[in-house]
Amino acid sequence: MAQETSNPLPFYEPTHTTLAAATETRQLLADQLLPELARPITSLSYNPWITKRRDDKQEYEAEAIVWGGLHDYSTAALYLHTEPMPTGLKMFTAKRIIFQTRAADQGWATFGGDGTFENSHTWFDASILRPLDIGNNGQNTALEANLRCNLWDAPCARDEIRVHGWEFVEGEDGQIKWRERGVVAEDVDEMATGTGEGFLELLGPGCIVVLWARAEQAHWVNKVEAATVEIEYDFL
Repeated sequence: MAQETSNPLPFYEPTHTTLAAATETRQLLADQLLPELARPITSLSYNPWITKRRDDKQEYEAEAIVWGGLHDYSTAALYLHTEPMPTGLKMFTAKRIIFQTRAADQGWATFGGDGTFENSHTWFDASILRPLDIGNNGQNTALEANLRCNLWDAPCARDEIRVHGWEFVEGEDGQIKWRERGVVAEDVDEMATGTGEGFLELLGPGCIVVLWARAEQAHWVNKVEAATVEIEYDFL
């Protein structure tokens, strides 16, 4: 019997420069050219990246939440988180972030929802977390890979994150999640597509990016196969 061929989700960018390589290249250019030209040149085509990939299959089913005699169903499961953004630099500026997801959903509903398209009730959210203890730069505050929250927008979600040594970075309007669509759909079908406005500006040193697998409504399952995150940044 032939073995199943591994088919990991490839990164969007074929290569990713490390901070060490970008620093060395910038110094070489500064030695050969005017120092003030080195950064503009490397910033155009040789910025460093932070990347993360996870490609093990997980299934996340919406779980029941009882409100009096009523039942609601929801789940937010942490599928992937990046390494902390570099610290100790004079300047850190996130320039670009690329999300990719490979997943399928299982379920049925006769009404619209918060999912990727009409009558779909699974999707992905992205958040930024920062360490509660800035001194350790996130190195000693491990975040469990199987962290799950049912009451996503309630204070208990924030409390659960804080137990693990992190807190949500909030946007100007208080939002703690940015929505990302991972399938090709009609242009008019924009139910689960966010603008991403303000996300990069909030991504600072020591922060991590987390990707949540979401599901709502009874018996809906988000079947996640793989995901990648790629973050390009400038530095001094």
